[in-house]
Amino acid sequence: MQKASVTTAIWAELATVAFDLEERFGLRPFKRIMLAMLAAWLAYFTVITMWVRALNKMTVPLLDIPLGVFLVAQGTAVIFLVALVILLRKSRLSATA
Repeated sequence: MQKASVTTAIWAELATVAFDLEERFGLRPFKRIMLAMLAAWLAYFTVITMWVRALNKMTVPLLDIPLGVFLVAQGTAVIFLVALVILLRKSRLSATA
């Protein structure tokens, strides 16, 4: 029985920390931004996947790789960088407030 009370105390402490973070940084806009980024990411890769056979018939001249592979790599990098910039801006704004 002692382990159950320790586990409950740990969950209570984690909930307190999560609530404090949400109050300090305002995570609700983060959720909206990240859901929008997820939707953009899924849409981009859905379109690439639908056209991958046609895209892979062409190659990128300097790299000599299929165009579909190149676009997937570029899309992953761009979406990651956009998400990183948004999160950094948001964290700076919330730190100054």
